[in-house]
Amino acid sequence: MKITSSLLALIMVDPICEYTATDLLQLIQKKEISSFEILQLCIKQYEKVNSSLNAVVETNFEDAVNCSHDIDRISNKKRNKMPFLPLPVGVKDLNDVKGLKTTFGSLLFQDNLASSDDDVVAQLRKASAIIFGKTNVPEHGFGATTTNPLQGSTGNPFDRNLSAGASTGGGASAVASGIVPLATGSDFAGSLRTPAAFCGIAGMRPSNGIVGTNRRSNIWSPFDVEGPLAKTAADCKLLLGAMAKSCSVDPFSKPVDTELLRPAKKINLKNLNVAFSCDLGFAVMSNFYKRTFLGKIEKFTGLFASCEPGCIDLSNAYTTFMTLRSIGFLGDFGPMEKDFGAELGEVILRELELARKLSSENIAKAFLAHSQIVRNGDEFFNHVDLLITPASSVPPFKHENKYPSEIDGKHYDGYLDWEAISWGITLTQCPAVVISCGKDEDGMPFGIQIIAKQYKDAFLLDAAHSIETAFLGIEDLKRPRPNLEKLAAIEATTLN
Repeated sequence: MKITSSLLALIMVDPICEYTATDLLQLIQKKEISSFEILQLCIKQYEKVNSSLNAVVETNFEDAVNCSHDIDRISNKKRNKMPFLPLPVGVKDLNDVKGLKTTFGSLLFQDNLASSDDDVVAQLRKASAIIFGKTNVPEHGFGATTTNPLQGSTGNPFDRNLSAGASTGGGASAVASGIVPLATGSDFAGSLRTPAAFCGIAGMRPSNGIVGTNRRSNIWSPFDVEGPLAKTAADCKLLLGAMAKSCSVDPFSKPVDTELLRPAKKINLKNLNVAFSCDLGFAVMSNFYKRTFLGKIEKFTGLFASCEPGCIDLSNAYTTFMTLRSIGFLGDFGPMEKDFGAELGEVILRELELARKLSSENIAKAFLAHSQIVRNGDEFFNHVDLLITPASSVPPFKHENKYPSEIDGKHYDGYLDWEAISWGITLTQCPAVVISCGKDEDGMPFGIQIIAKQYKDAFLLDAAHSIETAFLGIEDLKRPRPNLEKLAAIEATTLN
């Protein structure tokens, strides 16, 4: 890699992986560094640590280099158009990128070469984003950890033997380790939020329709949304602004909120009334994480006008979510079962079996219960500005554990039971962002989930940014950094 004077100056100050996307964008706008130079530094970081983590499973370097050169030739007038995000972005291996494989982490699709970009990736390119490569997912995008039979497991940058979460674990690991400053993902039951929490970064599930898309096979599904992963909430806002779009065949699609196109701003937290809950009144929560969360709350409750216990009524959440989720599985994978049978994998086949046992009455009740949950959420946020919960029920676990099947001595059969703190919020349709809140007692990242009223996405990200900024002054709450030198040393040992 050619080292220019501007690049050398930047490296001497701090490793590139420590810079946020907001920092890098400002440097580009000041012409202190080019998009090409940032891409080259990201490639070097990929070469240093990716074999240790298995976060990026396919690269797009030739195209990315060409794009970066094109971007660096863009006139100042075009640079001032919003959104403009000329930074490397990792794309989840569920999204099509022209010329790259979309494998879904499945042997069945190992040669599935995309002939065009899907609408989410195309929107990123409009904002001058540089597609770095594809990030790892669990098989078919379903599972409690990012492991699949085609690409293997993605490691957590804080301990590569532990899970990076799922299903956007590859993206979270890539961002936390500095391979890319930004990554896209999707969220159904917590697929952006849990990986963010496990890897000590930020991840957001936007309100339905913020990122209008034709990707969902069932366009009426209220659960699957596209969203951002980044080091901070401010960076999430940058990426969400670049992803946001309307879509004529997405019934949830909304016109782009211009507030999402503006950089994150600090708001006065003393004007906010906040509720907090350890378990949303129904979710599984380990004693360890409940104790950790309450300890963290004690340290920052004074930031707000008020911070009191409270939560949305989610008393019917479990049956409602599992029923509606099963219907989705049947629609997505039922037809595929005729062609692939057992090759679909244990998780998919079990879900299909459960779905076929549902009665029409079960389904009708679930639709009505879901409607009431959405109303409950809307009413709740008429009285408070934010709801804060733990982002996960347990700390990162070992890859070989398919999911946390035992918590505090109680066994759980469902592989999603432990993630109810996330999918409970999915049911409400409210936007939720996870930010880092320091470490737990074992030195692993600990995240909190912050929720706001539906379609208050820009406000939520500004509030989360303000909270993160306040955390910088509280030692136990600052965003932790993984030991990247250790990861690089492991990489070097592996290569030798």
